[in-house]
Amino acid sequence: MAKSSAATNSVISVNEVNLEAFTATMEAVKKDPKNGATTWAVKTKWKGGFKTEAKLRGFSINFDEPEPVGGTDTTVSPHETVLACYGACLTVGLSLNAALKGIKLKSVEVDLEGHIDLPGFLGLAGIEGLKDLPGYHTVIATVKVKSDAKKEEIEKIFDRVVKYSPVGLTLSRPVDVKTRLEYSK
Repeated sequence: MAKSSAATNSVISVNEVNLEAFTATMEAVKKDPKNGATTWAVKTKWKGGFKTEAKLRGFSINFDEPEPVGGTDTTVSPHETVLACYGACLTVGLSLNAALKGIKLKSVEVDLEGHIDLPGFLGLAGIEGLKDLPGYHTVIATVKVKSDAKKEEIEKIFDRVVKYSPVGLTLSRPVDVKTRLEYSK
């Protein structure tokens, strides 16, 4: 494993992944699996029209919709962000799993496309040849990895990453989504 120096101490890292921090988390979860049960929280706020701001920890992400569906196209749409999240999750998984094996990566790129039929969202369900549900019905991700490692090693890592991708699993199986309304005047 390669070592890289931080400002005050030396951190074991491969692919710029802090393996010491990850290993400490993994050991804590092994010691008590309840340590692995985490909750993530996000707050969104309407900014007029189709604009929304999301607050995540100390970060903000803004959303809008393209002009053809009534937005002002000032930033990314929520459904594009779903694709970006899956691509980022695959990238993180590849970087981490390669680092754990001591494999250096030169680059990772993920090209994604998702297929949505709008009739269900627009209240026009029942159009022949289109899906009535407004969400993605197909997502295609093409992962491009450059490394000096053997192709078989990268394929093994890739298979593990796809199998255990939290975002990929969220997209590919039913999730118990509970949405409630709080109303005030």
